[in-house]
This record gives sequence, structure tokens and C-alpha cells, in this order.
Amino acid sequence: MNLHKARRIVIALILFSVVCFVGLKKSVAEELPAPQLVTDAWMLIIGFEAEPKALRAILPPGLEPNPSNLVVMNMYTVPDASQTSGFGAYTLTYLTVQLKDQDSYIMGSSTGEPGRYFAFYFNNSELMRDFTKKVGIPAEEGMTKQTKENGKLMSVLEVGGKPFIVATAEVGDELQSPVGGHLNYFGLKKAEMEGKDVTQIMKYPIPFLVRTVKTDNANVDFTDNVPKEHPLNSIKPKKVVWASYMKGSFVYPQAVVLKEWETAAKK
Repeated sequence: MNLHKARRIVIALILFSVVCFVGLKKSVAEELPAPQLVTDAWMLIIGFEAEPKALRAILPPGLEPNPSNLVVMNMYTVPDASQTSGFGAYTLTYLTVQLKDQDSYIMGSSTGEPGRYFAFYFNNSELMRDFTKKVGIPAEEGMTKQTKENGKLMSVLEVGGKPFIVATAEVGDELQSPVGGHLNYFGLKKAEMEGKDVTQIMKYPIPFLVRTVKTDNANVDFTDNVPKEHPLNSIKPKKVVWASYMKGSFVYPQAVVLKEWETAAKK
């Protein structure tokens, strides 16, 4: 075999390998099974009061805001792909509306944690956005950055390269006793069934295990970079009620249909 022919064969093999890899990557993204496991994620979770009218406007028929009128925001990063069972590394900030009569189970507690409806969801991983959109979570692109120095924690959500939300807190290092249970999350999914457009309220019962650290003096700021017309502005914080910085593992998500209704018949 001459040198020229050998080079052509090597190039062909390389091209074939690249095509196979791209096809495999696409296939994995399309077929990533639910649920997925995430471990040891450091999360800053803050509950803040928002305008009750705005919260009611966000929720679909069949779900009501909790009387607390709280938004629960979670900001975190998963920097190492080995912390997930298939998502890879990612960052996430989501904002949820606490719900009435949808409490979830907390191990060893006589009261549950109120359910949460996904209002906004910013993730920098295309793979994860595709995964979550399919089950009714309103995923859009955004990057969360988290830094901790001398007990001062800062979490920043960037959208389009601009900081949209900045949250700060004073945090400790000593992990408290573990807390576990299930959290009930909800989303809204549009589907086509038997020639009809259908809207579905989806429920995601998510098991979790976390250990918190001392968290004080939390603050949340929606910056001027958020466009005036952006719906985020409707739920700007009125007052921070509680905050918790924690290291947690959870399953994410297994989806079930809570309620559905026909929106229109296909012509």
C-alpha cells in the first residue's frame, strides 16, 4: 500500500469516527432517561415575598398560591460531570411559586413543605434544557456563577452575559444533620393527543437529601439589566423571609400528569 492511499484511509476513518461521535451525542441527548441523579450540589435557596396578584397570574387553572405569597428561588452550580448520572456539568437558577394544598413529605416532620410551580428556569446546559422542556419546565438559557470568600457567598444569574439576579448571604462551614423527603414541583406542558391540543399540569415528585449550613443576612437584587418588559419584573422581591445554603442530592425529575384539559381541536 502506498503512502498516499494509507493517508486517505486514515482520514476516512477519522471522519467516520467524528460522524459516529456526533450521532451518538445527539442520540444520548434525545433519549436521556428519567429520572436523573444529581449529587453534592451546593445550593442557595431563598424564599421571598412577592406581589400576590402577580403570583396568581403566573399559575394555571387548578393551582393556587400559598397564603405566604412566597417565591422560592434556587441558585446553584454543578461543576463536575461526575456529580450527575447523565446531565454532565451545569448551572441553574430557578424561581418557583409556593402552592396551596400541594404540600410534600419531609422525613420526621408533622408538616410538609409547600409545593412549587416552575415560573422561571435558567440553565446553561442545552442537554438539560432539552430534557426539562419535554416535561413542561420553562427552560431558557442562563449562566449561574457562585463564589464564596471569607464566609461571604455571592450567586449571580447572567442572561445574555448580563447579571439579572444577584443574591448574597453570610454562610458557615459546619454541615448540620441531614434532612430528607420529597418535594412536589409542578410545570405546564402543551401536547397533541388524538388530533387535539391538550394542556397538562405536570407534577414532579423529587426525592432529596440535604445538609444545611448556617445562613444569615440574605439579600436578593433584580438588576436594571432585566428588561422592563421581562415577566421577571412582576415578581421582584418585597422582602426576604428565609434563606438556606445547603449541600444536597436529588433525583430530577420523574413527571406525572396531575390535570389536563383540551385547549383546541386540530383542524
